[in-house]
Amino acid sequence: MKKNKLLGLTIAAMISISSIVPAFAADITPQDTTTNVTTVETQQVSEADKLAKLTQRATKLGIDITGLTSEQARDKIRAAVATKLGVDITGLSKEDANAKIESARAAKLGVDITGLSAEDAKAKIQAALEDKTQATAEKISAKAAILGIDITGLSNEDAKAKVHVAIDAKNLEKLTQKATKLGVDIAGLSNEDARIKIQTAEAAKLGVDITGLSKEDAKAKMKAALEAKKQVVTEKLSEKATKLGVDITGSTNKEAREKIKEARQEKKSTKTTNTAQ
Repeated sequence: MKKNKLLGLTIAAMISISSIVPAFAADITPQDTTTNVTTVETQQVSEADKLAKLTQRATKLGIDITGLTSEQARDKIRAAVATKLGVDITGLSKEDANAKIESARAAKLGVDITGLSAEDAKAKIQAALEDKTQATAEKISAKAAILGIDITGLSNEDAKAKVHVAIDAKNLEKLTQKATKLGVDIAGLSNEDARIKIQTAEAAKLGVDITGLSKEDAKAKMKAALEAKKQVVTEKLSEKATKLGVDITGSTNKEAREKIKEARQEKKSTKTTNTAQ
């Protein structure tokens, strides 16, 4: 009787346990799944944030990192930065490449990072970059003030772009004035193409052939021709001044012309007065 009773109790206990375990598992499983999903979502957000920041850097460097992982994007950006700094990082480990790039950055900024730890070197370079950024901001502000444009609240890059647009507009105005005097049409041309067309017209006016010459060589040839032309004019003015008894020593050609003109008018006035008498 006792054996049967014990057997019954054992079976009942086993049934109770078997019903508790699935219930416990049911409570645990959704929690683990939720945790896993949350972790994956966090990783995805973190990766997206990294790529967003890397994309900004890539855009500034003019490179495309579309479809790359954050690690691949970093490698491509690192290579682009090295190229920009004139540094060869071929075959180097990531750490050695970064160290070489940092050294090049420091040299460019005039910063000595000899003997510093990687962190201290980075901090010193960052400080130098901030100083340079501030100096750049001040220069841009000064240019903007001269040009009469407002760059309040703009980043250095945007402010610089706005200043460049204003400078281009001002340069175009000057080029248009030059072109008008020369009878040259520069409508629709870029500033650079307009300069070339104007330079060609100026060369033709001076009787100089600049075909096939670089901009610098053409400019030098035209300058030489202009100086020769000025010399001829100076000699002619000297002859006229000597005849009129006018001293033009140390005067520019423009000043010499004015003195000669005044002397002629005075001579004419004296002649008229004498005739009247």
